Amino acid sequence: MLGTFIPLLALLVAALAVGSFVSRLRRGRQLTQPLANIAGLYGRFLVLYVVLVLFDYGFSGGGLRGSVCVNTGYPYGGAAQGFAARPGASLSVAGAVRACALRPSIGQWSLFLLTKLPGLALWGCLLLLIWQLIREANTRGPFTPRAAATMRQLGWVLIGGSMIAGALSHLGADLLTRMLMTPATFDARGIVVDVLLAAPVKALLPVPALAGSVLLTFARFTKAGAVMDDEIKATV
Repeated sequence: MLGTFIPLLALLVAALAVGSFVSRLRRGRQLTQPLANIAGLYGRFLVLYVVLVLFDYGFSGGGLRGSVCVNTGYPYGGAAQGFAARPGASLSVAGAVRACALRPSIGQWSLFLLTKLPGLALWGCLLLLIWQLIREANTRGPFTPRAAATMRQLGWVLIGGSMIAGALSHLGADLLTRMLMTPATFDARGIVVDVLLAAPVKALLPVPALAGSVLLTFARFTKAGAVMDDEIKATV
């Protein structure tokens, strides 16, 4: 009973904290709408997802309780393909072949978390920067050097973070797949190519690259607007 109550209480407190913070931001000007509303919604969903990962999916790994699973990247094409689970692992099909460690070691848990945590960390960083941008725009106006700097940080975090998160997630999935099934998705050389080239490019294109470039461009606009604002104030 207590084990169920504690995660629910943590979820409630975290959701209330996020909601209170976003509500304070909304009391300012409506200049940052609908971004403030969307950021608040995403923040709540992020908190909910983290709690579910920790107390449900994370401890079952998407399979049996206490197991960890990974999508191997193989499309399912029938038993004739010759897939086989290694000792201590099992295979299942959910659109693609999925491998699970029934009694995962610390190393396998670490690789499983590597497939999940980079994406969550990226979303957390993006939301934090967005909330900083909203607060700056609501308190000092949109055309300030700090707003421009925050927008520039958003652009680079989106571009670089997407590539890093994609590479780390694929690294965890590739190595965990090699431990759990044969034939594995990649050999050692294939893992290097996937992690250093294929995964970052796939994670970057098409949306993060476009959205990041838009943010970097508008950061320049905002910086130029801040200079013009200062000049107008000096003239007046």
